[in-house]
Amino acid sequence: MSLYKIFRPAIFKIEPETAHNLAIDLLRFLPNAASLFCLNKNYDNLHTKLWNLDFTNPIGMAAGFDKNAAVALTLEKFGFGFVECGTVTPLAQIGNPQPRIFRLERDRAIINRLGFNNLGAENFAKNIAEISPKISVPLGINIGKNKDTEDALLDYLLLLQKFYEKASYITVNISSPNTKNLRDLQNENQLDLFLSEIMKKKNELKNSSQKNVPILLKIAPDLTLSEIETIVEAVIKNAVDGVIISNTTIDRNLNLQSTYAAENGGLSGQPLFAKSNEILKNFYKLTQGKIPLIGVGGIASAQDAYEKIKWGASMVQIYSAFIYEGFGLVERIKKDLSEMIKKDGFKNIAQAVGVKSNS
Repeated sequence: MSLYKIFRPAIFKIEPETAHNLAIDLLRFLPNAASLFCLNKNYDNLHTKLWNLDFTNPIGMAAGFDKNAAVALTLEKFGFGFVECGTVTPLAQIGNPQPRIFRLERDRAIINRLGFNNLGAENFAKNIAEISPKISVPLGINIGKNKDTEDALLDYLLLLQKFYEKASYITVNISSPNTKNLRDLQNENQLDLFLSEIMKKKNELKNSSQKNVPILLKIAPDLTLSEIETIVEAVIKNAVDGVIISNTTIDRNLNLQSTYAAENGGLSGQPLFAKSNEILKNFYKLTQGKIPLIGVGGIASAQDAYEKIKWGASMVQIYSAFIYEGFGLVERIKKDLSEMIKKDGFKNIAQAVGVKSNS
């Protein structure tokens, strides 16, 4: 039994958001805590290269855990191939009223309705300035709009300008269900214009900085095939560099068994796995595998990660599973995934990308 699982019953007696904040504080003040959980071993067959960035492995920390870029350096030591911080908004905001995080223990899931709570771009920038020279894995920055901003595009353009040269890649988050009207940006009548302006700004910054920072779009899992087709068309037309699939779901028709299952907010964890895989599979097929995808949603093992990769994800991100398994999960996934690739006769993980969707 892992050390984390010994302490998990006690941790689960603490209110979820309080437990999260305590975890952030622990990682901030004990930066070498990772040595208690893992060896941070590298596996040659997990090495991935995308957007001219080198990833020692395709397992990333999803946005939402390190909202203010406070512990990215510590997270790296747990064996992640990349770390994504945020979501950051231009101005600090407290988010939605508490309680706003709920553990669904029987379903190994989480519901949150945080609402982009963060300390704002200035605080985030100070932390990034300290992190950037020290971190050795790609660092993603996830950006969003403030709750009261009427013209969302202005917030995204401001954040692109502020963080473009500091990020390995930037994720444009228009798919959180916890900010009113945010998901409307995925609609056909808004998305093309929105992405056009985002990529226009990217090209301006690329030319002025001589640095090509990939821009990724994070989408929702609650999309029809027609809506996916619309997003694919806009992504291709505007030369978006990649897509993260997917954010949390508002769907509750997932046979949930736990207390709090009816709470409002975005559902993550195991029940999201199949739903997010379906979006991933369709997106990969519609783009013919030409746009790099990052798979997120319900990953709790190497088998889960491998399935997303075989459906078309070049890399994956995890978050909710850590609440149930602890950070030692990263090393277990890496070790087992490396063995699975060998068993299937692949020399490198890249050879497995999309093999299910292509068959």
